[in-house]
Order: sequence, then C-alpha cells, then structure tokens
Amino acid sequence: MPIPNRKTFPTDRDDLIVVRTDDGSHTLQSVGTNDLYHSGCGAKAETEHVYLGNSNVTARLQRQQPTRVLEIGLGTSMGMLMSMDLAQRHHAALSYVALELDWISAQTLAFLQPQQWLSQFSNAGSEFGAAPNDLLHQYNAFREKLPAQVPEGDYHWQLDPLRQLTVVVGDLLNWKVASVSPFDAIFYDPFSPGSAPELWDEACFAKMRSVALPHTRLVTYCCSRKVRDALHAAAWDVQRVPGPVGGKREVLYAVPRADSPPID
Repeated sequence: MPIPNRKTFPTDRDDLIVVRTDDGSHTLQSVGTNDLYHSGCGAKAETEHVYLGNSNVTARLQRQQPTRVLEIGLGTSMGMLMSMDLAQRHHAALSYVALELDWISAQTLAFLQPQQWLSQFSNAGSEFGAAPNDLLHQYNAFREKLPAQVPEGDYHWQLDPLRQLTVVVGDLLNWKVASVSPFDAIFYDPFSPGSAPELWDEACFAKMRSVALPHTRLVTYCCSRKVRDALHAAAWDVQRVPGPVGGKREVLYAVPRADSPPID
C-alpha cells in the first residue's frame, strides 16, 4: 500500500519538519533519516492506543491509582503531556521519567499545535486549578528556562503536588538504573530498529526488566521478530495485539516473565 502524500511544514530547525498525520494531529520528521516521531496514520491515535491504552496507564489513572511511567524517547512530548492531562482530569498522582538525547525546545513544540492533544476541562474541574493550556504553559515555561541544546543530566519539573516529570538527557545505553525506583508502565519509543538497532537488543530490554514490577507493561509500536526475540531473551513475555484503527495491523506489549527474577 503506497504511503499517502501527507502535508509537511517547516519548523525553526533545519533538521526537523512537521508532518500532519492522518488523524489531524501533527508530529515531527527527521530530515536526515526520514524517521517519523509517530505513526503517519495518526500521532494522537497511536499515543492513546499503543502507549496509554495498552500499558494500562489510562485505566490506572481513571481509577486514581498512583502511577510511575518511564518513556524511552520523549520525542515531541505528546505521550508525557497527554499522560499529565489524563492524570489531572482524574485527580491521580503521576510520576513520569523520560529519556531523550535531543529534547526539543518550546519553540519547536509550538509548531505541532500541542494544545490540540489535550482535553478541554475547566479550571474549576481541576483540584489545583490547572486547565490544559495552563499545563502546556507551565511545561513550556520550564523548558524555556533551559538552553535550546540541553546538556546531559536530570531535569525536574513539578506540575503540581501530585504530578512531576524528570527528563534524563542522555543515552539509554549509559543510563544508570541502580537507584531508580521501578515503574508501572514503560513506553518504549526510540527510533526504529533500522535507524537505532542498538536500542532494541537484549541488553536494553534487560535494563527495562530491572526497573519493572510484576504487573509492569512495556509497550511499543515495533513487533518485529528480532525485537520479540530480544524481549524474550531478557525475561519478558511478549504479546502481539491489534494496532490503532487505520494504523499498524499489530503492535506489542510485554510483561515480566513470572518465573524469572529481574536481570541485574
């Protein structure tokens, strides 16, 4: 099936363009590699289905369960902002940790029209008086305090007393997890195995296993045989499930194998 000719727009960076995906939401594309940050079939639909839905994060936040999320590849910040928005709507505690090598600026984010990703509840509907645009405003204010090219390190943002973000700027391969608390969900979203094969091997998935709880779900868009085999070798049980409507036929989630202890 041929790839549709989707509309593209420039950004403030020569190496990134905006792509309007099939559900009307926008994502980024790397000019050098042509890698899309989300599915061209629908960026928001993919985030809702593959990440928030398949990970059980939506269900947990709707039940007001305190939730810890790890995202490998902050990318456009869509997954983080939609998770924070959902946590606000349901008055749920959320701790979100994201790894990223190239953290886009607030100026670049604005080209994606991120306000369209968020729900439209009123100030009165939030216990801390934060409406979606305030969530976005606060995040942008936090990001704008940092340089366009952020040095490696950990950066902390407190949205409100119940919700916080840590962005780890650095390489997953060098990330030290010895003192990291485990997560309820892992959004595994680096560039594709063709572009970044080193991020899809057994060692990386073993690192993810070491920060998982028995109920943790690792979710990703990629379900190639090599990726499934690498997950299995790292003590994950793997399940292929239907992708979002109009998108990939199958995507993947994995849970820690019950008879295998975490791999150090």
